[in-house]
Amino acid sequence: MAIGWISALKVIPWKDVLEAAPGMVKGAKRLFTAAKAEANSQPIDDSSPTTVSFDAEGLANLNSHVRHLQAKIVELNSEQNSSAKLIKSLAEQNARVVNAIEVFRVRIKILIYVCLLLGIALSSLIFVVVLK
Repeated sequence: MAIGWISALKVIPWKDVLEAAPGMVKGAKRLFTAAKAEANSQPIDDSSPTTVSFDAEGLANLNSHVRHLQAKIVELNSEQNSSAKLIKSLAEQNARVVNAIEVFRVRIKILIYVCLLLGIALSSLIFVVVLK
């Protein structure tokens, strides 16, 4: 099962992921800000008089329908806010992963250079010992 994960990780274009991460974070922040600003906007005032003249039953149905729609709007608004928070959180986590990958990439380069230097030192030591 680990081999499947390793092959899946090899297929991912990490260069593209690393380049796109800052844009994703900025986009998530803009989405979160826009959703927050929309949530803070004033709700529609239902106390304004209606110009529709129905009988009492029609007005009651219309009033219940409007209240139902207002409840749906509030529910959708809260879902949008929670989705925006989730997207922001995921974008921040993605940014942290990208930073960790960058640190690992630098460390691996350093390790490769150290290994090369040790290999050169070891081969020259062997060469000196053999010539003696």
